[in-house]
Amino acid sequence: MYYKILKVVMFFAVSIAVINGQVSYAATAADHPAVSRYQGATLKNSAVIHYQKVAVPISVVTKTKDTQLIEVIGKVSTYGYEIDNNRSTLEVGLNYKQVANKLGAEVLIDCIDTLCGYEPLSFYWRSRANINSLVADDNDDDTRFLVAKRVTDKGDAYYQWIITNGWDGIINVEQTIIEPEALLLDQVTVNISAPIVHTQTSLTTSQDDLEGSKDHPLLSRYQGAYITNYQQREFEKVVIATGMVNNDNQPTIEVEGKGTTIGYELTNSQSTLQIYQNYLTALKAANFEVLFSCSMATCGSRLLDNLYDSKANQSRFRPIRAANSPDSDFRFISAKLSHSNQVIYLMVVIVGAKSSNDSNKIVVDIVEKSEIDTTKVSIDPEYLNNEITQNGKVVLHGLNFAFNKAQLLPSSTISLTAIKTYLALHPKQDFYVVGHTDSVGSYEVNSQLSKARAQSVIEELVALNVDKKRLIAVGIGPVSPHSANSNDANKAENRRVELVLR
Repeated sequence: MYYKILKVVMFFAVSIAVINGQVSYAATAADHPAVSRYQGATLKNSAVIHYQKVAVPISVVTKTKDTQLIEVIGKVSTYGYEIDNNRSTLEVGLNYKQVANKLGAEVLIDCIDTLCGYEPLSFYWRSRANINSLVADDNDDDTRFLVAKRVTDKGDAYYQWIITNGWDGIINVEQTIIEPEALLLDQVTVNISAPIVHTQTSLTTSQDDLEGSKDHPLLSRYQGAYITNYQQREFEKVVIATGMVNNDNQPTIEVEGKGTTIGYELTNSQSTLQIYQNYLTALKAANFEVLFSCSMATCGSRLLDNLYDSKANQSRFRPIRAANSPDSDFRFISAKLSHSNQVIYLMVVIVGAKSSNDSNKIVVDIVEKSEIDTTKVSIDPEYLNNEITQNGKVVLHGLNFAFNKAQLLPSSTISLTAIKTYLALHPKQDFYVVGHTDSVGSYEVNSQLSKARAQSVIEELVALNVDKKRLIAVGIGPVSPHSANSNDANKAENRRVELVLR
């Protein structure tokens, strides 16, 4: 349930006074505006996370593990205090209970040690509200635990205090306040009209981007993020997760094309839930088909590790470098867009900050599906001479044919001229011109096509005044592949013509 944001919120400071009537303290700018620090306390750390989901205990059963939890979404404010004036956890706890009463809040839990149930703090540690925690993982005999609920017209607010004995008479207080908060959307935009226009939109960020990096024109960064890692490859194979990991089995698809991987960092004041919802909302609004989306436990275990295991994706998510577990602050989206005769796949990976000094990590991985361009390599007479001298044959790079035909394309002219020059320099050498194909289609068709392509090469060379008697066309189809016909790149290598010395 989303709540409307109040345009004006009136807070009141609740003074904390010890029972014996000592002077009260007012909240400072560093404290929560509704609750001051305990008299004489020192603020050691604090953090605010917007639109975070937190598990809040609302009841316990003495000396059991039967603790009732509810999930609350809102603005989470945490404060870690130290009190160094020989106070007891009882005295401090009663003061914070007085705070709850002054707020008009209902005290849900007020307990000590095993009266809170076994391991009461374990719920706190699993709630992701403990980003600045001073309290120990295991409660001692004097650990006090208070939870209170305040009903407001905008939703319920929850107040949680854990009070423990520290070293040398120091009392540690961890205060967590969860207040209703509306989800802030429109932090990510999609420019669907420019998926292949490589222009950079300037955005204000808290730190400088990695030199030479830029946002992909299809998808903006989350507002306030900055680029820490950037890779772009003209053609590659990418493994994309399409389902939840189950018994180490990761459902995936393989996509080949132009790949762009961008690693961002973002302040931990934004929860991973808010970041995730922004990306998901923006992608759906742009008519992306969501292939798989998950949060924490719904992602299964080791999703990124399963992608890392594929050679295609090794070191792809470099800014993250973390294996997700079911209770880690981890979120994932994979999606597909078909637009203007182009198919684009993307993945978004979000990992929450590990501490108050850490940042949220975001990786956006975009693959523009395409066929490999095999027209970038040509040959020269020196290359031909070296290969034939060493191997007795040479692959004639740069000979490009129409799809599934024997017709040579105009882009083949440079290589044909180089072959003609080499043959003129070595008039006593005769050759087989051998055509090869990949394994797509029948053996008979591929054998005929490979010979027809070899014959086309001979005819073009004869037109350049090469003696036809020096060349014999041979077609062997798919029977002598250069590489396994397991992907488009290998198949492109197998579709070739060679000169073989007779």
